[in-house]
Amino acid sequence: MNDDVPRDLRARRRLTTRQEIHEAALALFEEQGVRETTVQQIAERAGVSSRTFFRHFESKEQAGLPGQHRLLGVIDGLEASDPEPAAVLRAIESAAESAMDRENDPGLEEHRRVARLLAREPDLRALAASQEKDLAARLRARVAEQVGEHDPVAVLLVAEVAVAVWRTSWERWGEISAGGGTQDPVEVYRHCRGELRRVVG
Repeated sequence: MNDDVPRDLRARRRLTTRQEIHEAALALFEEQGVRETTVQQIAERAGVSSRTFFRHFESKEQAGLPGQHRLLGVIDGLEASDPEPAAVLRAIESAAESAMDRENDPGLEEHRRVARLLAREPDLRALAASQEKDLAARLRARVAEQVGEHDPVAVLLVAEVAVAVWRTSWERWGEISAGGGTQDPVEVYRHCRGELRRVVG
């Protein structure tokens, strides 16, 4: 590593390489499917070696689905003014909606592509389920900080419900996108949230 290169420049280069690998994975998954795509093909498309690929991602699936950055942002920024579990859930929902509602978001088309792939690729859905388990654990810890001495079952339910609504919304949006629809993800999220309340009363 060259110490003359500023850290922020190295960090930008690393992020650029990571994004190029991600883009290559998405394109190949769309063209030929996840199972038919190899790490070598992704690396070649991105213009890097397989060794460089594995510095950034553990698997080809992870390259296509690098993580739920928006929900992580919601979790890390969660501040509930009312410590009651129901109020914390509403605060999470409001923050999640804001994270989805980014007008003219340049990443929206990428999210649409990922959502369409999730709708048709079981290997990616398996990875998404694993990521969501980690997200739920992280959210559970954050909710516990917010609600204090409340029943741990209530804390667990708040975290699990919030992640389930998030997942259901993106999954439904992917199905709509795969069918050629262009519905706003916030509308889908609101609908899923409303349906949950209708179902559970």
